[in-house]
This record gives sequence, structure tokens and C-alpha cells, in this order.
Amino acid sequence: MPTVLLWQRRWLIALGAALVAIAVGLSVVGSRRAWFIVVAVPIAYAPFAYARLRLFRRLTAPLAGRRAVASVAGGAAAVCDALMVAQLLTARGGGGVPGLQAVGLDWVGPVWFSAHALAALLYGGRGLLRQAVRPLARWWRNRASAAATEAGVDLGRRQFLQQFSVVGAAAPFAVSLSGVPLSYDFRVEERELELPGWPRRLDGLRVAHLSDIHVGGAMDRTRLLDVAALTAAARPDLILHTGDFLTHRRGDFDAPLYEALARLAPRYGQWACLGNHDFDDPERLVGKLRAAGVRVLRDELAVLDVAGQPLEIGGLDFCFDRANRAAVAARRINRWPARGTAPRLLLDHDPSQFALLPDGCADLVLSGHTHGGHVGLQLGRDTALTVVGLVGYPDQGVFTRGAMRLFVTRCVGFYGYPMRVGIPPEIALLTLRAPPSV
Repeated sequence: MPTVLLWQRRWLIALGAALVAIAVGLSVVGSRRAWFIVVAVPIAYAPFAYARLRLFRRLTAPLAGRRAVASVAGGAAAVCDALMVAQLLTARGGGGVPGLQAVGLDWVGPVWFSAHALAALLYGGRGLLRQAVRPLARWWRNRASAAATEAGVDLGRRQFLQQFSVVGAAAPFAVSLSGVPLSYDFRVEERELELPGWPRRLDGLRVAHLSDIHVGGAMDRTRLLDVAALTAAARPDLILHTGDFLTHRRGDFDAPLYEALARLAPRYGQWACLGNHDFDDPERLVGKLRAAGVRVLRDELAVLDVAGQPLEIGGLDFCFDRANRAAVAARRINRWPARGTAPRLLLDHDPSQFALLPDGCADLVLSGHTHGGHVGLQLGRDTALTVVGLVGYPDQGVFTRGAMRLFVTRCVGFYGYPMRVGIPPEIALLTLRAPPSV
């Protein structure tokens, strides 16, 4: 077994070195993919490789003395590593590589990565916990060791614990596999949302909120038409999109998106802003969306007449200047006419920008981007335990800032790795309510 573990370690190091070499080669030809890979190696690949070695050692522990079987397991794991990296590197190629995206293979990379990413998080959390309780653990170990010396070693108990640890090591794979059907378990989630300044004439306005569709790959025509049918059946008055329509860079992979959106015809139209994945060729995307009946608001404000009541809808482009987001948002919004008595909805892809927006710039801000936290436990329609939420990032649901409200949808699709684990997608249907009369 040590020999198998040694070549596994060398293989993972070689694969990481190959990624770095690819990044250097891409940087020479001026490709932006180089920076993506450079960032991905320490942030994503290194934790993956660490968890991969630990899990492999744990899962193959029962194979001690059976080197041939362990070698076959190591070879299978290496194939999954290579497939994962190949799928990741070609993920935004548009046409894709048919062999890598074949049915049955297209989920190998996401499942393989997300299982080990979960394991890395668990190892990290356990390490922090061990540091916190180390004094108590040392005392308990000394006491247990003395008791074992007096009573003798229970070999049956030791074997049970070893087998149980193997089952525990396999748990991330089971959890990750569960994300395959969950990722496309589309559902309409209805909510009533009371807004402090909402006019009574618009009480009951039904808004469908879609975000992060990420057309491409497994988000194909069939699934997009399913999303469109569910949205139409909810009978919204208007549909608001908060960006990240795309997944790939090139090709006609996005054609089913426009076909699906063109089937939606809400009374007051479809409106959108752009997300961070929509800027490879934004003019083309905006034109395609316009032809499908979706008007994209690029730092613009539109005014609708809703049964005689003016309703403002604003849309902000995703802000890539992370250090100056507050100033950029203020500059863009201050170009619009000063707010009057008309209610205003604001489309802003990134929910973390809510805290940086000018005071009172909208009654309701709609965002996506987080995919509901992506990985976690969904405890209720509006309640979840996610890593994204634990670090203070708005992951899903309603957030308050003075008289302003932010709604963050769990989104329709997802991008890249890992897939959804524990957090289902949603088509959000919001019924906007005025405060009760005094």
C-alpha cells in the first residue's frame, strides 16, 4: 500500500504541475484562462489533492496486503482526476469536447471534485475543532489509554471503528452524488413580501425572479423548456432576470435559452441585468435577449405603467471593480432621475453589493449569484445553513436595510464545480404587498 500511495501523491503533484504549465502557456498567447488556472491551483486544486490523498488512504485501508486491487483502485482514481481536469479546462469552450461530455461521463468531474471539496471542508473544520478542544482531548486519551491497559485491547471494537471510518470516508461521495438529481429539481417557490413604501395600487403584483440560468452543458433545451413552462404556469405579471445567463464562451450553445425565454409573455414584460458570466460578448447577448422579448437594463432605469401606476425598474451591470463598488454604484444610480413617489425595483446580480448601494435607492433589490449558497442544508423555504451564509454573504431569502429590502433567489442553474449539494434550485414567485392600512 505505501507504494500505491506514493505514486498517487506523485501523480497529483504532476497533475498540478501540468496545470501550472498550461497556465504559463496560455499566458504567453494572452489568454484570460491563464489567470483562472493560476487562481484555481492554490484555491481549488491544492485542497482537492489533500483531501483526495486522505480519502484514498482511508478507503483503501481494508485492501492492505492486496496490492493489485489497490493499484486498480488507484488507476481508477487517476482516471477520474484526469477527466475532472479535462472537463474543467474545456468547460467554457462552447462546442465542448463530445467525448468528455458524453452521457454518463458529464457528471464524473463535478461529482469527483465536489466530493473531495466537501471532504476538505470537513477536514478543515475538524482540524479547527481539534485545536479548540486539544487540552480536553489529551486528558480523555490518557484516561482511555489507562483503562484499555487494565482491561486489554478489544480487537473487535477496533475493527468496527476502522470499518466505520471507511463508511464515513465514503459519505462525501454519497452526498455529492445526491446533487446530480437535485441540481435540476426545478420548483416554483411562492412568497408574499411586504415592502414598507409599496403603494396599495400595486398590492398583489406577481413577480417571477429568475437568475443564473447558465445555459450550456446539462442545462439543455429540455430543461430550459421545463423552466419556461413552470414559470408560465405561475402566471406572473412580469419576469425579472438577474444575470448569468451563460456558461460557455463560444458557439451556439445558448440557442435553447432564447427559444425558452421567447415562450414567456408576462403582461408587463421581461427585464434583466447582466451577471459576471455575461461579459464575453455582451452586445451579442443583449441583442439575442431582446429578440427573445427580454429587455436588458445596463445601468439604466425604465418606467412602466402598471394599471395607471408608474413603476420604475433599474438594472446595474456587474461591477468588476471590487475595491470601488460603492462609488461605482452611486455614480451609476445618480445618473438616473431623482426618486419621486414611484416605487422602484432594482436588478443587481451580486447580493453583497446591497450594503453598498445609496440609501433609499430602491424599495426592493433582486439578486442571484450565490445559487442559494450552493452547498449546505436547506432547513426551510427561506432558511438554510451554508458556508456562504456563515461567512456573512447574503446567500438566499430576504434581507433588510432600513426601508429597503433585498431578495436573493436560490437561482435556477449553477456554474462549474461543485454542483448543488443540499440546496435545490428555484423559480421564485414574489407577490409584492403594501403595508396594512393604519
